[in-house]
Amino acid sequence: MFAPHEVYDPGRLLRLVDHAERAGFDSVWTSDHFHPWWHTDAHCGAAWPWLGAALERTDDVRVGTGVTAPVARYHPGLVAQTFATLESIYPGRVHCTLATGEALNEQPLGYEWPDYEERRRRLVDACEICRRLWTDGFVDYDGHYWDLDDARLYTQPSSPPPLYVAGQGPRTARVAGRYADGFLTLADVDTYEETLVPALEAGAEDAGRDPSDVRRIKQASVAFADDERDARAAIRPWTGSLAVGFDEPVSDPRDIEARGRGIPESEWDEWGSSPPTPRRCGTSSIATARPASTKWSVSSRRPIPTRSSRRWDRRCERTPPRKRRGDHGSFSGVT
Repeated sequence: MFAPHEVYDPGRLLRLVDHAERAGFDSVWTSDHFHPWWHTDAHCGAAWPWLGAALERTDDVRVGTGVTAPVARYHPGLVAQTFATLESIYPGRVHCTLATGEALNEQPLGYEWPDYEERRRRLVDACEICRRLWTDGFVDYDGHYWDLDDARLYTQPSSPPPLYVAGQGPRTARVAGRYADGFLTLADVDTYEETLVPALEAGAEDAGRDPSDVRRIKQASVAFADDERDARAAIRPWTGSLAVGFDEPVSDPRDIEARGRGIPESEWDEWGSSPPTPRRCGTSSIATARPASTKWSVSSRRPIPTRSSRRWDRRCERTPPRKRRGDHGSFSGVT
C-alpha cells in the first residue's frame, strides 16, 4: 500500500496502515517530502517520525519510504542511522528506498538544485555509505559529494534493512542493479521491459551480481468507489487520465485516453483517428486535457501561475524535471 503524505494528514495515514494490515497487505510505502506536489488542500507530514509510529501500531506489515532522496537536506549517514535504528527496533519490518530526488524538497530550504548527473553521483555515494555503515565499524569515505570521517553507527541491526533504488530512466536503473536489493519504478511497461530491465541487469553484471537477485517493484494505482467517475477522480493525481477499470482490456492508448476524458465509446474510433498529442514537461507526460485551475506548490522561487492553457504551455517549456501533477483527490494504492 502507498501512504501519500501529500493527500492525508499523518494521523489518518496511520489509521489507513491499520486497515492495510488487517486487509492482508504485506508492505506499506510512504512518500518522504518537504513540500507536496500541489498546494490546494494538501498535507505533507514528516516521514521519519511517522515510520516509527506506523511500525509501533502494527504487528507484521513492513513499512518504509518510497522514496528518500539524499540530495541536500539528508546526509546519507543520517539516513543510514535512521533506518538502522528502525530496523533494530522492528527487525525485518523496515525498508529504505533512495533516488535522485525532486526540486520541491530542496529549493524551498535554500539548496541549489543540481543537474541529474550530480544527483546520480550523490545517489551512488548514499548507497555505498548506507551499506558500509550498516555492516562495518569505523568508516572513512571520500565520495563524489558525500564524505565520512571516521564515522560509525553504534546501534546496528543484526541484519541490514533492504535498500531499494527508485527511478524512471536507464542510468538510475543501472545504479539499482549495482547497489540495491530492489528497483522501484512508475515507468510504463514498454519502457520497463525495453529500457530499464536491460540497464538494471547490466549494472548487476558490472558488480558481479546475479540480476535475478534484484527485486523488481512496479507501483500500480488502484481506486474503489460506487461510481466509476468518482474512482477515476480519486486516482487522477497519480495517473492523469490514463486509468482503466479492472474488467477493461488495455489495448489502444487512445481508447484509454478517450475513456478517461469521458468520451462515449461510440465515438472512440472517430476521436482516436486524430488523438491529442501528449506534451512533455520535464520528464513527465502531461495530457492535453487540463483540470480546473488550482495553485501548485513551488519547487523554485518564482510564483506558479494558475493552469490556464497558454501559461501552462510556457511553464512546460521552462520547468525542470518534475513528477506529473493532477487534480487533487483521495487515493489508496498498492505496490
